Amino acid sequence: MKKSVGFLGALFLSFTAMATADGLGDETVRLAVQSELEKAHVTYGGGPFVAVDESVVTLTGRVESLWAKEKAVEAAMDVDEVAAVDDQLEIALGESDEKVGEAIAKEVRRYAFFTVYDDVNIAVHEGAVVLTGRVTMPFKSEEIETRVSKVLGVQSIANEIGILPTNIGDQRIRANLSYRIYSDSLFRDYAFRVNPPIHIIVERGRVALTGAVRSEVEKRKAGIIARSTFGVFRVENRLTVDD
Repeated sequence: MKKSVGFLGALFLSFTAMATADGLGDETVRLAVQSELEKAHVTYGGGPFVAVDESVVTLTGRVESLWAKEKAVEAAMDVDEVAAVDDQLEIALGESDEKVGEAIAKEVRRYAFFTVYDDVNIAVHEGAVVLTGRVTMPFKSEEIETRVSKVLGVQSIANEIGILPTNIGDQRIRANLSYRIYSDSLFRDYAFRVNPPIHIIVERGRVALTGAVRSEVEKRKAGIIARSTFGVFRVENRLTVDD
């Protein structure tokens, strides 16, 4: 009888020790994940909050941006002991779709490789962003999406930005047409701006003019210059006139 009691006591102690060890293991993982989140600079308002159960991490709370949400999950998965991540994070809301759109437009304009040969259009509905337009290189589309994902209030991104074909003929048209427009006396002051307003989108000899100008006269003149440029087959003048 004493042997039986001793065996049960040993079994109980062993089970208790295992449970304690598991608890300490989860706490160690939680602290490691918290450290990775801080290194990734994704903390916001005290969050994300981390819970761990048998190496499964649950992230809750609010983060500042879509980028921060994605980075938080990546940071948690970087901890070797983490088996899976349950992402329950929420993204902070923007003041309004209009304000979110303005912030996105600012980020696109500030992108170092965004030129007069690129065009990006932005639509925002309840924080869901759709990016359309054309850029000259694939990396621009990817990097613009990353910049947009860091804007406060962006909940999701549908990146529909197309990539313009690369050929010598189109490159010559871009260079020639941009020179002819921005050296014209009507547009010369635009050339000194950080972001000149007239964008020249060239695709297999077809030209689209996008952006905003000061008057109908400027809009018509830009169209005339484009149509008279060697190698241009067709011109779509989508320039708008600022109020």
